[in-house]
Order: sequence, then structure tokens, then C-alpha cells
Amino acid sequence: MEFLDALAQTFAVTRFDAGLALLILLLAGLAYYFLTLHQIFEAAFGAMVGLGVYILLSVLLLGNGPLGSNGGLFPFGFSVFVVSIAIYLVFILAVLFPLHGGLVISEPTHPTIYTVLYFFVAIFFLFSMFATMVYMADQAYIFKPGTIFSLMRETPFYLEWVQKSNFYAFVLSKQDIIIPLGILLMLYKILLANIVNAALLSIWYNLSNVWFYRKKDDASYRVEFHEVGGHGGGWHDAHGHDDHGHDAHTAPWHDTHGWHGHH
Repeated sequence: MEFLDALAQTFAVTRFDAGLALLILLLAGLAYYFLTLHQIFEAAFGAMVGLGVYILLSVLLLGNGPLGSNGGLFPFGFSVFVVSIAIYLVFILAVLFPLHGGLVISEPTHPTIYTVLYFFVAIFFLFSMFATMVYMADQAYIFKPGTIFSLMRETPFYLEWVQKSNFYAFVLSKQDIIIPLGILLMLYKILLANIVNAALLSIWYNLSNVWFYRKKDDASYRVEFHEVGGHGGGWHDAHGHDDHGHDAHTAPWHDTHGWHGHH
């Protein structure tokens, strides 16, 4: 507790904020040794799917004024029961998707880039999961059947620690940004990241084969493009054969012995 108090005073936060930050870093470090980056992405994708199903069911069954949905597809009691079960899909699918292992996502091969990307994804994923838990607990009043979040909302720890933390205030004030941002980042990684990376690598690789030179009698620089890949069609080995294995002297040519040189 003294260590948490020191951290809280140093960064001007509550003890819960300091403890949560340490917990997220600890969990990310443990995951680095037991889980792969691919599994973290799969867990994030599963949580995103579960959250999407929960939001869809809550809008269709319970109604949402801003979205123009009045609900009423099923009796209210049954709708509440279905949505109160669907609320757990965020965490259930986050576990089931890594077990399936069917998501195709590219990973960097450079160790440093892999480590940096891993901790960024793991920390953001854990932060989002804790933010989802706080949001679910805060919105637990809409459910008539008891859920684990409604029970958590009544505990002294939640009332005295969580609700008075900066993390709680940040989640409630930025809830319209955290969830869409996580979804957009995941969709970008699945659908567009490979295309963007391929384009950037192609540009970098081609620019690396552009050479600037200047002649002694010319004050201006010139740009010379070197061919990328292959041997340029004009390469001959030491035995006079080209890169296709044929005789390099297939067309008439002139050697130093006269007009009709020997081949």
C-alpha cells in the first residue's frame, strides 16, 4: 500500500489507478512469455465480436432512442434475459477465439518491432477489457436479472475505489471513443494493414535503388534508376552465356579478328 501511495502521489492519481497500471503491465509481461502476438490479436477480435453481438441485441431487443430502435421484438422479460447473457460474450469469445486459432494476421519478424507491437496491443487490449468491465458495471441497472456486473456494482470496493478513480471518470467520459477506436484498429489490422505495409515497403525498396550523382562539369544533380530484380537481360557469365543458359553470341557480331570473327 505504501508503494501504491508513492506512485499515486508521484503521478497525481488514485491508488486504484496506480494499482491498475501495475496490474496491466504485469499481465502484459506474463502474456509475453505465455502467449503469442497472434493469440492477443485473436483475443481482441473475439472480444470485438462479442461486444458487437451484445450491442446489436441490446439495440434490437431493448431499444435505443438515438438509433431509432424501440425494441419489442420479444417480451421485455425475455429480451432482458437474453441481453444479460449476451453481456458475457465479450469475455467468453476473447477466450474461445485464441483456442480456435483461425484468424489470419501478419506479424513482424524483427524482434524489436515485434516486442514493441506486442506490448502496445496487449496493454491496449487489457485497458479496453477493464474499461468494458467498468462500463458494464455502470450500466448494470438496465438488467432485471442479476449479473456479475450488477453484483460488482454493489461492492464497497467498487463504490470506494473504482468510482472515485481517474480511470472510472475517463472511461465514462470517453466511452464513445474507446470502443469505436478499438474496433477500427482491429478492422484496420485485419483488412488494410497488409496492403498499407506492402505499399510502404515497395516505395522504400524502390527508393533505396535510386542513386543521385553529379558530373564534374555539371552543377546539377541527376537521378539514376537502377533496375530492381533480375539481371537486366544483358548479363553474361564468364563463359559467354546469358542468364537463361543460352550462348551469349546468338546474333552476328564482330570480334577483333575481322568482320567474320570466330564464334
